[in-house]
Amino acid sequence: MASFNAALSQVIKWSVGNNRFDQDGANPKMLMLFIPKQSIREFAHYLLRLADQNDKLKSGKIWDYALAQEVEVDGFYINAKGKNGQDGAYGNINPVQIPASSTPVEALDF
Repeated sequence: MASFNAALSQVIKWSVGNNRFDQDGANPKMLMLFIPKQSIREFAHYLLRLADQNDKLKSGKIWDYALAQEVEVDGFYINAKGKNGQDGAYGNINPVQIPASSTPVEALDF
């Protein structure tokens, strides 16, 4: 079995808890991502490399506000394991490194 080569030097923490900004009860839960400064460019590079991985492309539904309905689009899932804690569910995101494509991500300006 190959060893795990992490895409990020510091993990992204995610948590789901009560939405303290929800005043009308329409959105009672909130997902929060904490991305360490050290991992911001690494995560951006990961996403750009992921965009070249057509073999991992999936179909999923998103909300289209202009149409006020769900629409099906192509995209990628980023999965993360988690646990339940006192303040809600939480976990870490650190996907496996994707090898660089023929166009170096480092050459892109963002």
